[in-house]
Amino acid sequence: MRINCKLLLFFTLFFSLLWSPQLLRAQGALNPPGPPGPLFKTLGQIEPRYPISDFQTNLTLPGSYYLTTNLFSGGNANDGINIRTNINNITIDLNGFSIISTNALMLNKSPAGIRVSGATNIVIRNGHITGFDRAIRLETSSGVVVEKLHVQNCTRAGIESDGSAANLDMSVTVRDCIVENIDATGEGASASGDGIAMLNCTAVVQNCVVRNIVATGTSVGHCIVMVSVTNSFVDNNLLSNADFGLGVSGGGTRVYYRNNLTSGCTTPFSSSGGVDRGGNF
Repeated sequence: MRINCKLLLFFTLFFSLLWSPQLLRAQGALNPPGPPGPLFKTLGQIEPRYPISDFQTNLTLPGSYYLTTNLFSGGNANDGINIRTNINNITIDLNGFSIISTNALMLNKSPAGIRVSGATNIVIRNGHITGFDRAIRLETSSGVVVEKLHVQNCTRAGIESDGSAANLDMSVTVRDCIVENIDATGEGASASGDGIAMLNCTAVVQNCVVRNIVATGTSVGHCIVMVSVTNSFVDNNLLSNADFGLGVSGGGTRVYYRNNLTSGCTTPFSSSGGVDRGGNF
């Protein structure tokens, strides 16, 4: 049998290189010189946030805050969380937790789950507030967003903004909230009840469910009430079981409402100065 010399030479060189001691020699230490370092930034580095774990917390610094637990009033008759020192640029994430008042002494003391006074650029989102005079009370504050809250069992209003008649440009946006079971019984011989109340400001109320609003005496209950507002919109809300579904009054200008559905409201829509853009039933 004749063997190709070139083929034999090729295999000889191939196997000599494969088993060369140089190739078999270790290429470095198997143990790493130290633990691996972090590859990504922590959440605290990306978005620094500060925890809230106590009822009656006063926020005095700008920043992003989040609840770490449910907040219960116990015997405390004050606000659950408040911003009262003109501090701006604050976000409060309820983080799925609740702010809860179980204190019967709160009646007629007007505590709020969250109160914001004289502040700008405030965001409140993502949780539950129950049992207060008002769940959210905004006082002469602007650039406020309230979203994805479930508010219930309050005595005067669920979400209320009290602006300034001298400055109607103070802006508030309320969206994707559920407000229910607002009952003014016990607040006095005649007391109104409101689900969402926007007073003396510029407001947007959108994609909310508001139901079961009860007033006392000769006062009336509104699912949504807009008083002396301007450049405002009420859009795509579901309103049920109140004296009024939507009430617009007070001489504001450019107030538009559309695609709001009512059920069980004695007067579905009462508008003085508002503009019906259609789809309201």
